[in-house]
Amino acid sequence: MTQHYTAYTLVDITNSNITNHKSHNDSGYNQQQNLNTLIQTIGLRSQPIDIKVSVLYAQDVVKYRFGNSFRGLHNVWKFDFASEHSDVYSNNNDNVYFLKKDCHRVAFTPFLDETVNFVNNIFDTVNEDTINIYFFKH
Repeated sequence: MTQHYTAYTLVDITNSNITNHKSHNDSGYNQQQNLNTLIQTIGLRSQPIDIKVSVLYAQDVVKYRFGNSFRGLHNVWKFDFASEHSDVYSNNNDNVYFLKKDCHRVAFTPFLDETVNFVNNIFDTVNEDTINIYFFKH
């Protein structure tokens, strides 16, 4: 049974489709690499399918579940995907446990189209002050 998930992040994971580092578009290349990193990390347990990435500009991040240190209007990336394997990311009563566990502390390239400054250039799914990506199952 296909299961659907969404992630919201403050990290620029724009799907630029620029995969050649010699393209003379460093920003686009790094955006794509951030997205590839996220897809590969999620793919450790199940290959994500039906991937859709969108950016939501000037969002009041208080309405999201990011860390307490993030306030004001910021760009937010929405990452929708599905898995053909049932409950592959679940553990006990947490249906996104392994998404959080696997993605936590994975490095990304900053200073792209993000509108926040990160203390560390890692996906953070745990620290109450610096969570910059979170997941939920539909």
